[in-house]
Amino acid sequence: MADINTDLFETDVGKVQLRRGGTGDPLVYLHSAAGEGQGLTFLNELADRYSVYAPIFPGFNESEGIEQIDDMEDAVFHLLDLLERLELDAPNVVGLSLGGWMAAELATRYPDHLSSLVLINPAGLYIQGDPIKDIFGRSPAEMAKDLFADQSHPIAQMMHQMERTMADSGSLKDIPFELIEPQLKSMAAAARLAWNPYLHNPKLPKRLKRIKVPTLIVRAERDTLIPAAHARAYADEIAGAKLVEVPDAAHMISIEKPAELATVVTDFLSRVPEPA
Repeated sequence: MADINTDLFETDVGKVQLRRGGTGDPLVYLHSAAGEGQGLTFLNELADRYSVYAPIFPGFNESEGIEQIDDMEDAVFHLLDLLERLELDAPNVVGLSLGGWMAAELATRYPDHLSSLVLINPAGLYIQGDPIKDIFGRSPAEMAKDLFADQSHPIAQMMHQMERTMADSGSLKDIPFELIEPQLKSMAAAARLAWNPYLHNPKLPKRLKRIKVPTLIVRAERDTLIPAAHARAYADEIAGAKLVEVPDAAHMISIEKPAELATVVTDFLSRVPEPA
């Protein structure tokens, strides 16, 4: 697998972490509210075929500038500035969950700035009777059950261990701060974008018709965080969109099934026609 390197890149809001590597057509990956950073094998898999750019959004990990971003509108303009500074005229854009929502918002506003769109377990919509579960107030063990189909996955096990430690001590004080700091920062940054309205934009559904590029919606079959109705709604509202379901995976499919997800994405992108 191709190597992915991380450096700091100057943007309009300050320096952000940027993971990049590989060769080929440009592909931009937008991460979820979990802020998945170093060691994401999914990116290495993609970098075997594409020039991968995976920015860490302001407020996540070491990226600066979250205080200058108040809402999804600001987030989209930040991404647009980033693409321009990287001189990426029409990359393939892939987003997971919160990142999928950002990718959809970008594509509705600036459809000519993308070659294709892949939305993986995307947030961004409100579906009556099928709400997205809470990500801000639940315990680590509860979240683990939504994020991973396989509860023996190392990260799921870590989340369960964190829960047991909290239960034994009655407090977070006995958990090393460096262990929980990334999660706390990620949740604070995600809340700034998605607290109210919760993980959706009421205006997005009627704007999805503006997306003209080839689009793939990927849903993990066992994703219990975002109901299946959300993926179907995206597929129904975006002209020509294809919907694919990946078995035996939950919300964090990019971590749980990196090779399988990379195959689904690359198979789709290999059929996308070259821009005119």
